[in-house]
Amino acid sequence: MTRTIFVALLVPLAMHAQIALFTVNNGAEVPIGSVLDMGKVAAGDTASVRIRVRNIGTQTARITYFFADGVGYTIDRPSLPFTIAPGSVQDSLLSFSQTTVAPLYPANLRVDSDINSVSAIIIANVVLGPALTVFPACTGSNGPPASIDFGSVQAGQVRLCNFSLQNPSAQTMTIATFTVTGTGFQISAGPQAPFTIPAGGAITFVVNFIPGAAGMYTGSLAIETRTYTLKGTAFNTPLPTPLLEFDAGAIQSGQQRRLTMRLPTAASSSASGNVNLAFAPDTTLVTDDPAAVFLATGTRSLPFSVTQGSTLISIGGQTSAMFQTGTTSGRIRFTLAGVATVGDATTVLTIPASTISIDSSIATRRTGDLDIQVTGFDNTYSAGVMTFTFSDISGQPLSAGAIRADFTTDFRTFFTKTQAGSAFQIRVSFPVTGDTSGIGSVDVQLSNSAGIKSQHLVFQ
Repeated sequence: MTRTIFVALLVPLAMHAQIALFTVNNGAEVPIGSVLDMGKVAAGDTASVRIRVRNIGTQTARITYFFADGVGYTIDRPSLPFTIAPGSVQDSLLSFSQTTVAPLYPANLRVDSDINSVSAIIIANVVLGPALTVFPACTGSNGPPASIDFGSVQAGQVRLCNFSLQNPSAQTMTIATFTVTGTGFQISAGPQAPFTIPAGGAITFVVNFIPGAAGMYTGSLAIETRTYTLKGTAFNTPLPTPLLEFDAGAIQSGQQRRLTMRLPTAASSSASGNVNLAFAPDTTLVTDDPAAVFLATGTRSLPFSVTQGSTLISIGGQTSAMFQTGTTSGRIRFTLAGVATVGDATTVLTIPASTISIDSSIATRRTGDLDIQVTGFDNTYSAGVMTFTFSDISGQPLSAGAIRADFTTDFRTFFTKTQAGSAFQIRVSFPVTGDTSGIGSVDVQLSNSAGIKSQHLVFQ
């Protein structure tokens, strides 16, 4: 019999612990005791607190009643009834606002479920708060949320905001809370808390915004019952238009060239960004030449930086950057990103069309064949006609004369399929009846839209 009574007593205890109330601030839960004090609230302002109903039991709780019964209180919560699964929560926003000054505004916060009920007393003190006036060049708003905007300021410079704090009441007002927080924001002139403002009187104060670097800044100004959000934006002074310079010599395909960057006058602040290159080919057979890249990374973008007071621009941590011009005629465009400049620093290098470039060539004999192999590139993508003139070992042209072959279709098909620049390797074989030892050399002419490239080869 005793055991039966003991079990029966456990059931109400478990039921009582089914749902619980918390306040939530920045993700941290604090249990609500018998009284929830919302503190001082300025007449006409709205004070809010996030309420969390947590199901700490093992059964689904069906919420049938969730109200704050009292003048000036509202709860933004789901429509009743709603359920909360075991281990789950439901957040709601409890708000209070009144225009009539009074030392105590009570309410009863109660949550009923089909398992148990929880409740707490809410209290708030409505006071006549000070009135804040914000003078240009800053702007202010009583919200919600209450905020003050310092606007845009050059990094390292000072933006002053002047304020007047008035006491609209007929009694002396004590200001116990008067603080500024947030990187870049500070009170530069004004009283130290606590201080008093006579009836109908006012005090003035100044808040400085001094950002150290470009970016978005936020802070807060807390005055007694109200907290204002402070915000401001910092920017770097535009750099003088950077000069992009290249090592001496004519720009051609198949080169590795050096880029350096400098400023015509010293930078007023440190800055950083990216230098990018892009390629636009002259031909319509391809849309790009992937070989036109910065050598250090094999990419088309490098970071750069300049320190305050300097004209030297570091590229990828170095004084200069090497890049490849590729094997296609067209234009390499250099642009800057991520930094403000006085003018457009865009620089374009034109890669001119040229005759076929030969990297290597060889003529060899085989039994019954003469082979000619050529490796090179055609930056016009128009190679096609080739002419071969054979000579004997004494240098006299053979009677067959010049032999012409047109490989235009083959080259076009190859270039269209590769999309990786105009580099190529060809081998042309000529069948020969009889002894080939008497053939000493061949003169090869390779033609494209830019002209003819000639190459004299001795058979090996």
